[in-house]
Amino acid sequence: GQLHIGFAGTMLYCGLPQILSRFQASHPRLRLVLRELSSSEQLSELLRDRLDVGFVHTPRVPPGFEQILVASQPLVACLPASHALAGAASIGLDELVGQDLVVVSRTVSPDYHERIVMLCEQAGWMPQVVHELRHWLSVVSLVSQGLGVALVPQALQQSALAGAVFVPLRDVETRYDTRCLWRSDRDQTALGDFVQAVQGGLMGHG
Repeated sequence: GQLHIGFAGTMLYCGLPQILSRFQASHPRLRLVLRELSSSEQLSELLRDRLDVGFVHTPRVPPGFEQILVASQPLVACLPASHALAGAASIGLDELVGQDLVVVSRTVSPDYHERIVMLCEQAGWMPQVVHELRHWLSVVSLVSQGLGVALVPQALQQSALAGAVFVPLRDVETRYDTRCLWRSDRDQTALGDFVQAVQGGLMGHG
């Protein structure tokens, strides 16, 4: 059989490859079909039964779905290596006032787009959003080239893109949550096994 798995890009830095390789080793005859989609695209594909399971970054889970919280990580500041604050131990959002902001686009991640802009506004900063991108990795890439600053999930530190520096934020409570979703009425042995593998795989991740 096949298992169709949707995921948003940051999952590649949150333990998904390890979970998949372990699961594949114990289910060699099952074919895993991976599709990289935004959270909103995954929800619509799950509702149409075109995906068996999805890894999304949104608290808006429709009725009729089971979910596991897979990862919860802080947001960190992503700055060009040449930035005056690049060497700081931590920074407050008010220290970034007046800088150009690079964010994921509202269509791809409406929840986090709104939250990031709101966090800046609460820090007394009406950010000038200069670039809206489809992928968090593209956000880091633009910052690494000196085209602005960003707030990104901490796991992206593992992307290790030259020219980008990640600095912890003070006084920011917002967490970047990842949920594994599947339809409650899906009766599929492979799906049940996969969900167990996800839960087992999380024990190793703080």
